[in-house]
Amino acid sequence: MRHSWCYRRKETYSMVTANRFWSQIFGVAFSNKRWLHFFMLFVPVTGLWMSALGVVGLALNLRAYDFVSQEIRAAEDPEFETFYTKNILLNEGIRAWMAAQDQPHENLIFPEEVLPRGNAL
Repeated sequence: MRHSWCYRRKETYSMVTANRFWSQIFGVAFSNKRWLHFFMLFVPVTGLWMSALGVVGLALNLRAYDFVSQEIRAAEDPEFETFYTKNILLNEGIRAWMAAQDQPHENLIFPEEVLPRGNAL
């Protein structure tokens, strides 16, 4: 009778290789096997729970509070009063912060000696 599983007395993996792998991905090195095994269990279980929460969020339509449509309506209707949420304030802050990076050529200041004079082509 053949068994597909048997108890192995020797380890089937190298602790050094496992530590190198996890430290390259997550920057974490483990001092003993218990922490390594806990982390090997913790990472996939956490990923499964996060994806389950994402599915529940989609199922309950938690994206129904769409603040982008509120901004569009406010742009079209001058009498529409927007209620400023943290999302809108965050978006406005990001837009103001990224405005300089959106068009970097407008903010460049060159010294006179590098600018072309006359027929430089």
